[in-house]
Amino acid sequence: MAQEARAGVRGEASAVVASPSAEDCAGLQRILAAGGYPSRAATTPEALLDEVLAARPDVLLVDLETALAYAGSLADLVAEHPQLARLPVILLLPEAGTHALPDAVTPYVADVVFRPVTPAELLHRTHAAVARQQRHQQQRTSSARLREEMRRISARIRATNDPAAMVDQFLPAVGRALGAHHLVLQIFDDERVAARSSTWTSDRRPPLAAPLRVHQDASLALALRLWEESSSARFSTGVAVPAVRDVEAPAWLCDRAGNGSTVSGVVAALGEGDTPFGLLWIISEETPLAWSGVESALTQHVLGNLAHGLIQAQLISRQQQAVRKLSALNQAKSDFVGTVNHELRTPLASIAGYLEMILDGVGGELPPEASTMLQAVERNTAKLSELIEHISAVSSRDTDASEHGPVDLVHLVSQLTGRAVLQASAGGITLDSALPDHAVTVSGDREQLSAALAIVLSNAIKFTPEDGTVFVGLTHEPDEGHVVVVVRDTGIGIPPDDLPRLFESFHRAANANQVLPGVGLGLSIAKKTFEAHRGTITIESSLGVGTAVAITLPLLNHAPVG
Repeated sequence: MAQEARAGVRGEASAVVASPSAEDCAGLQRILAAGGYPSRAATTPEALLDEVLAARPDVLLVDLETALAYAGSLADLVAEHPQLARLPVILLLPEAGTHALPDAVTPYVADVVFRPVTPAELLHRTHAAVARQQRHQQQRTSSARLREEMRRISARIRATNDPAAMVDQFLPAVGRALGAHHLVLQIFDDERVAARSSTWTSDRRPPLAAPLRVHQDASLALALRLWEESSSARFSTGVAVPAVRDVEAPAWLCDRAGNGSTVSGVVAALGEGDTPFGLLWIISEETPLAWSGVESALTQHVLGNLAHGLIQAQLISRQQQAVRKLSALNQAKSDFVGTVNHELRTPLASIAGYLEMILDGVGGELPPEASTMLQAVERNTAKLSELIEHISAVSSRDTDASEHGPVDLVHLVSQLTGRAVLQASAGGITLDSALPDHAVTVSGDREQLSAALAIVLSNAIKFTPEDGTVFVGLTHEPDEGHVVVVVRDTGIGIPPDDLPRLFESFHRAANANQVLPGVGLGLSIAKKTFEAHRGTITIESSLGVGTAVAITLPLLNHAPVG
């Protein structure tokens, strides 16, 4: 009898017996000992708690009188000692004890035994309570292990943007975690993901072929149903087992299972948003797959992570393809512009050279009319050369911020003003500057910054009449984290209507109904350059008074440096 009572109980279980009567305790202990349960006794409510906390028993047998002594404090005791909530309690009731138990005691009672106690009944109920508790503990341990496995699977999904790698890591990990023999992942034709079917088979078993596209319609209908119900479904082949079948097994699985064999499992939908785009078939051979609410919830969770990962991977793949196409187009454009510029510069240089020689009289003296016409040709040749240079600058690639390096702006502006002195003097213009006597360093591409600043300075000189003034200043503001370069002139000014469009490509301002000279690309190039260096350019101007250009650039310790 004792051996039968102990069958199914894993390991040696112990007990604590509580009763006001020491004789009653001793009798209960003898019965438990005969059944293989070592026990300890407590005859007072105070001693009971100490014994339970010290012995950590697998079951507690407590007399009703002792239990009632704890009725008012049970909730506080369980809150203080959470392990008590999982301790199975068998309540020993008096022979005529049919009255209702207090509500505070009832939730903690696993079973009751009426007196007089018979050894067989006591051992049977003790064994059942211990076995039930051990099963619950095993389930909790299994659920905790499965949760950790699913967490690792989700982390591996998030660690890659390759859809094939996601699926290759997902299938074996989920299959082993759930104890399945086969996993089949069907992904349908959908704009969010690429269609594919993948399988996994456990070791030492023949592989299972993936379903074909002809099976997609039936699978899609099932996926829509499961997605709408937010549930999974069980299936089986061979002998019908209603208790483990919610849906019919798919035709492709029945064909592969063969006549007379039984294959069962669970199917769940895969998707995101309002519609699914796939199914996961979890398959077990011969015996039905164990499937609880925990397995279902965790599988649905990790399927959600897989669906999100596949969608993101598809988006990233499309973005990468678009970037590659754009890069190829940009390279083709740059190559084309470079070729055109090269092919145009050579004949233009030859034309400009011969024009200069003709105008200098190398080929003989020219009539005044011919000289005037050739001078017009020379001016337009210079404009065409300038236009080619601007187009080349606009089409050139922006340098990445990681390629920027330190640039001493004081030295750069000093060089530019030194070169512009001759141009200013030739037009009768005074060029002044006020620069710090120490280096002011920004992060950037020196050649690009030099070209952009030169455009601004050249414009100031070009549109300032004789006897005018051009001033270049640099204000260092370390507390604000930037430096400001100011170019101010006493030139003809810019009409208010043209100020908002100054930085548009090929826009040229008009003054007194006359379009100003130039091709309208310089300021567009300058703005593009300064913004690529995380800076700004602003212009203030008044007709007949002059123009002020302010360029702001972040200092080196406030800008990205390669």
